[in-house]
Amino acid sequence: MIQELFIATSSEDALNLKRSHAKSVFYAGGTEINRLHSTVDAKTAISLAKLGLNAITDEGSYIRIGSMVTLQQLVESELVPQWLKDAALFCGSFTRRNMATIGGNLALMSDHSYLAPALLASRCRLLTANLTEGGAYSEDNIPIREYHAYHLQFSGTLILAISLSKDSRYVGSLRFATSSQNRASVTVGFGATLNSEQVIDHVRVFAAVHGSGVQRLNAVENAIENGELTTGSDMQLAVHHSVVGMDDYTATAEYKRYIASEGLSSLFTAFLKGGAR
Repeated sequence: MIQELFIATSSEDALNLKRSHAKSVFYAGGTEINRLHSTVDAKTAISLAKLGLNAITDEGSYIRIGSMVTLQQLVESELVPQWLKDAALFCGSFTRRNMATIGGNLALMSDHSYLAPALLASRCRLLTANLTEGGAYSEDNIPIREYHAYHLQFSGTLILAISLSKDSRYVGSLRFATSSQNRASVTVGFGATLNSEQVIDHVRVFAAVHGSGVQRLNAVENAIENGELTTGSDMQLAVHHSVVGMDDYTATAEYKRYIASEGLSSLFTAFLKGGAR
């Protein structure tokens, strides 16, 4: 339970506050921190509201989205690609969309994340801030796959912005839940590029499976790039054998594998047909 709230005046201030207070968390939209039965176990919250991280800007070759941009801002922005708007709309509550932030949703990297599978599939980059062991402030620009692969090691890192390249990459995601208000059983994301020689490359395949985390299906990615998977049916079978699930109140493990494979097969088929970018 949060017992103390600090309002950071700068990114460096936020990081120093977090380092000096045990069991502290960054406070963005607060939708998870304030949720009944929240998984966040912290006594101190550090608000990022005053850091000016809530803008979406066109930077020429890429779109920069501040980490405090809300899901509703994503939906309403003319700069944001449709695939990210679609992912934001997985959150069915207008009130929650006006509170929840892109940085908070990504930082949690939860198995019911609205945005993580799509953002991971997009190969976007993250602008992050941290303190060295000696206390010096530093910023970095990292690929999102690195943030996912070493998520626990980034627990003290502050996400400043998300950088989306303006390329012709296909990105799609699908969410499977009993309703827009319920926890998703499975959310999948697929991204790939068709180069000038009509070769599929830079494939990313992710499945957020309730109870089993956000999974990168490397073997499936490699099989597509090597030309071993060429149809939706191929994709369906490969995903079914690769994704990990467990029985819980959202679905059985077998059903989770089924809907993950159906969803990713659908996205792969859309990509092969030249689906929207």
